[in-house]
Formats: sequence, C-alpha cells, structure tokens
Amino acid sequence: MALFRTLFQNLDTVKAGAILQRWQDSSASSLAGGFLVRRKTVKSQRFGYTLVELMLVITIIGILVQLLIPAIQSSREQARNLLCKNNLRQLAIATQSHISSHRFFPSGGWAGTYVADARRGFGRNQPGSWQFSLLPYLEEATIVERTKHESITQQPLGPRLQSLHSSSPSFFYCPSRRAARPYPFKNSGNAEWRLNVGKGVLKLNRVTKSDYAANTGDALISAAISFSNQPQMWIPFDYDSLSTSNSRWTDTTNENSVFFQTGICYYRSQTRASQIIDGLSKTYLYGEKLLPPSVYEDVNISESITMMGDNQSAWCGFEWDNHRVAWNPESRWRMDRYQPKQDVDTDGVESIFAFGSAHSSAFNMAFCDASVHAVSYDIDPMVHRESSTRQ
Repeated sequence: MALFRTLFQNLDTVKAGAILQRWQDSSASSLAGGFLVRRKTVKSQRFGYTLVELMLVITIIGILVQLLIPAIQSSREQARNLLCKNNLRQLAIATQSHISSHRFFPSGGWAGTYVADARRGFGRNQPGSWQFSLLPYLEEATIVERTKHESITQQPLGPRLQSLHSSSPSFFYCPSRRAARPYPFKNSGNAEWRLNVGKGVLKLNRVTKSDYAANTGDALISAAISFSNQPQMWIPFDYDSLSTSNSRWTDTTNENSVFFQTGICYYRSQTRASQIIDGLSKTYLYGEKLLPPSVYEDVNISESITMMGDNQSAWCGFEWDNHRVAWNPESRWRMDRYQPKQDVDTDGVESIFAFGSAHSSAFNMAFCDASVHAVSYDIDPMVHRESSTRQ
C-alpha cells in the first residue's frame, strides 16, 4: 500500500508540473504577443530630447572647448616663435654675406639723429642702422638701389625714400608681438624724434620699426645721444660740417674711456670676426629687444622712459631702438635692470637696455656663427655678460 501511495504521489507531481509548464508557455506567448503589439505602437510615436539633456550636451561641449583652447593657443604661439627664430636666422645668414663682402659685421651707424643713406655705402661712412646695411643681403637690394636716385636731404622726401621708410620687411618683426607694418614714432613731447639730416622723414606719420636689436656688449654708453646728464658721443651737425670742419669722431677703442665698446655692433663699428676672442658660437649677435606692451602700437601714449626703446625708426643710427646691452659692474643702474625678461610695462631703464620678448619663458638670440638659440630669462647675469662681450 505504501508503494502504491508513493507512485500516485509521483504521478500527481508530474501532472502538476506539466500543467504548470503549459501555463507558463501560454503566458509567455501572450506576453510576447502583447509586447509585439506594444512595439508596433511605440514605432508610431515620436521622441525628442528634453531640455535637461540639451543643457547637458551644451555643458559638455563647453568643457571640451575650454580644454582645447589652451592647446590651440599653445600651438599657435609655437608657430609664431618658430617664425621669430627664422627671422633671426635670416638676419644672421645675411650678416655672413655682409662679412664676405666687406670683411666686417654691419655697422651700428652714427646716432638717432641720422637715418640710412644708400649713397654713403657701408661701415663707418653709413649713418644709418645695421638693419639697413643688411637689406641688400636679404633680397631687398632693389629698394636700396632705387633710393640712390633721391637725396635724403630733400624735403619732402622723394617717393622712393618714402617707400623705404614705410617698407616694414616682415623679418624685422616678431609675430608674437606685432604685425609687420609701419608704426608711429615719437612726434612730440619728451624724447621727440629729431633729425640732423633727413628731416623729411618726420613728415611721415609712420615708419618702419624693428623688434630685434644688435648686441652692444656691456658698454656703459649704448646710444650716441644718451641722457642729458651723461657723456655724449660726437655727432656732426649735418653732412656739410664733415667737410667744413675737423671731424671729432668719438674713440670707442680706449678701455679706460666711458665710451669703450665691447660688443659686435655699435657707434661707427667695423668689427671683424678675428676680434671675437670668445668664439663666434658663444657671442651674441642680434636678439629680441624688451618692449613694454603698452607701446607696441603707439609710443606717443607715453612720456616716460617706457617708450624710448622704440621711439624712432629701424633705419636710424646708434640708438636704443636698435641696440641692447648687458650689465657692466661700473653702471649706475642695478644688475637686474639689464637682465632679459618677458615684455612688461615699466618705467625703468630696462626698456632701453635689456633684451627680452613677448614669449613666455625665453627670448631668441642669433649668435655670431649664424646659429639661433632660445635664451632663458633666468640666465645667470655673468653668463649673459660674457656672451655679450667679444673678448
């Protein structure tokens, strides 16, 4: 009896299981059918983005843009910095051609009261800047030759000379600082630009500038016409005075004189490669000059020393616009005034003495062997001085 009871219980269990399985299959089929019906219904409906979702997407895009902008700006600055180095390399290579032709580095000219004069050739006879002397070796010989047909003493200037003074070759401008175009000179007030010869230039509204300066060593006097309480170099009153009176050109070779020059390019210089005892690859040639950002566009907004390193022209003679120096222990100013730095608005003498640039961590410098290197603003003052002197 116990055996039969167990058997019937097992049969009941099997039947119950079969019935349950059929019920589950039926339910699943009904659900599937219902699901299919609902899917058909869903397909007939339209869905859109909610305001929250749109705001979330916009926020994400904004964050991505903020992350990308610094990278884009960094890439652009790297490209501008590369162009700046290329400018200096062109100037350095042109200098090698100048040396091959004349056996000396370009001269620094006479003073800020004189501008370039193609009729007066090269070296000590050239009253204008080293930049002008390089033009024939920078594929700009035509513009120089054309000006020989006009006199710089003529007023107003002839069209060829006007073209020269507004030419603004791109290789004289750092693209990180400003565009290659003419800019105003100081036309009134303190440090107004005045000329002994070439006064027709002052009738122009804008002239060619340069963001690069020649290395004048650690000279105590780095401009022929300096501050009123400092010694001045001799400058002729005009061209006629050169033939009607004895020239008294200032001697820059006497080591015991305040006018002693230790750099490569300076007042009436004709420096030869053999005079660079420290080696061409270790001596500065041309570098970026410090310039306060407030006077990038117009020096006339300032009456302080801030604008005196850019208040004239790229074509004028021995002047702060086109020459920079390192610190000399006998200087009346502190060492830090001569140290290179990123462009900053200042009323200090660094705006006329120091090298510097618009770049963030270093300025670019061409050396006498035509190589170009980035020089850190943190360079040791003694290393900086030794790199600027030729011996």
